[in-house]
Amino acid sequence: MRTNKLTYVNVFTIICCILFLAFLIGLHLDPNGVQRQIFFAGMNDFFADFFNVLRYIAERDPYFNPINGYGEKGYLPLTYLILYPFSQLDNYNVMTLQETWNSKMGVMSLFLFIGFSVFMLIFSLKKIVNKYNLSPILLLGLVLSYIFFFSIERGNTIILTASFTGLFLCYYDSIDRTERIIAIMSLALAVTIKVYPVLFGFLYFEKKQYREIFLSAGLTLIFIFIPFLFFKREFANIPQFINNVWLNTEAYSIHRIYPRFNLSHILYRFLIKINISDGIEGIYNISKILTIIASLASVIFSVFIKNKWLKISLLTLTLVFLPVNSALYCGLYIFPMIILFFATINERTKIFNIFILIVFIILLNPFQIGYKNYIFANIALLSLWLVLLIISGKHILIKLIKQRVCKLNKE
Repeated sequence: MRTNKLTYVNVFTIICCILFLAFLIGLHLDPNGVQRQIFFAGMNDFFADFFNVLRYIAERDPYFNPINGYGEKGYLPLTYLILYPFSQLDNYNVMTLQETWNSKMGVMSLFLFIGFSVFMLIFSLKKIVNKYNLSPILLLGLVLSYIFFFSIERGNTIILTASFTGLFLCYYDSIDRTERIIAIMSLALAVTIKVYPVLFGFLYFEKKQYREIFLSAGLTLIFIFIPFLFFKREFANIPQFINNVWLNTEAYSIHRIYPRFNLSHILYRFLIKINISDGIEGIYNISKILTIIASLASVIFSVFIKNKWLKISLLTLTLVFLPVNSALYCGLYIFPMIILFFATINERTKIFNIFILIVFIILLNPFQIGYKNYIFANIALLSLWLVLLIISGKHILIKLIKQRVCKLNKE
């Protein structure tokens, strides 16, 4: 059984390394060519998720800061509090984004923040690898990926969020009390920074871990509200925060050109490509409804399905596709799902394992193919999501039928 797992891990890692080598060769041959698109906008928006936030929070008044519009100030205050010390190392309140690139303290701050974030991510993933006795070489395939390099260039707090999510998935069902406490704190931090990881809280329902749910919810509320006191206007920021979130959702619902994980976005791009504009809004809205239905089904199935990989995969794909603005760095949430896939190889058929492996390779592939990598990744993951929904629904239906038959036989 161990050899079987190692074979899949080795094949996966070798393919990822070959694709990364192809990416490096392509980038070397044409530094300004298509391979540059592994980074957002070909690096024309260099580390903007980090530097822009420093500009927003430099005067401790992020929710009313007009730079780039109020819609870009939709984080809960803990996120701004984490980055605030960096904002005091230069005069970011009077800088443009381009000027921040020339700040020596800015570059050093970026190095420290990204370095710590990546350390935390690798640390959490290594914990999962160790828990399931997998070869750590598996991590090489993850860090040489399209998703990883895209995330690094953004400088977004998503890396920290993915780290806390990984620690939660590693420890939430542990028999060790300390590890369960770490899981509670990790989930609370992940939810406070990016909100949507709250979906993983449904994992607590299988073993009726209601105390963990209560503690995590209480800690999350503390992390949400107390940091407001640090900023100007304190709790008076809350109405403006809500308004900013609404503006952000509206803006990213309209602006559909940014690469993201989203069924509506992929359909929109496809229809535009084949020059179909009539009825495009209707199709776009229908696809959003389908995503919500699939997300609800995934959450419900995750509560009743017993298979751990299926349960976590359904919640992970919901987390990736449900948000309106699910940028490509949200693919980091899939990393624990990939590790668990290799840990549970023997639970599935060989054909199904090969299909899943192909999906993950398409997702992670760093070699850029005509600006279309993220489209291929979307199609692959959506296909996997559909298959997992069908399989989960089938398992639950069979279970219900068996329970009904047993009840009738007893009667």
